[in-house]
Amino acid sequence: MGRVFASKDFLAGGLYMAFGLLGLWLGRSLDVGTASAMEAGYFPRLVCALLIAVGAALAGTSLLRAGETPERGKWRPLILVTLSCLAFALLLHPLGLVLTLLVSILLACLAGGNIRPIPFLLCLVLIVANVGIFVLALRIQIALWPAL
Repeated sequence: MGRVFASKDFLAGGLYMAFGLLGLWLGRSLDVGTASAMEAGYFPRLVCALLIAVGAALAGTSLLRAGETPERGKWRPLILVTLSCLAFALLLHPLGLVLTLLVSILLACLAGGNIRPIPFLLCLVLIVANVGIFVLALRIQIALWPAL
């Protein structure tokens, strides 16, 4: 039974639920409102509740079948994906959306250990998609390039 609780799916489900609960706790002071008159806390609580539900489903299904255990000693992906998220958070204001996405995506690609030409094409597609969605479609005021 101990191996079941050490499966990748069970651990990932537990992590999802922990992040969802943390988000609910951090947003506890935000006003929720209703579906027709949403306040600042409505969407974050909805996302956190969905995260908890997905985590519970993933952890629950892992109890019904045997899963593979996580590999030990793989620090490179953890460190580089974390650096990718931090780079996005810290570089968005000074570098603008395009260069920040470039740095973040390339850091995340390095987590795999092998660089091929496909991620560079994917990088371009992701940058165009993000600019199209957030700047053009949603009209969010994000600088595309560094402020001079």
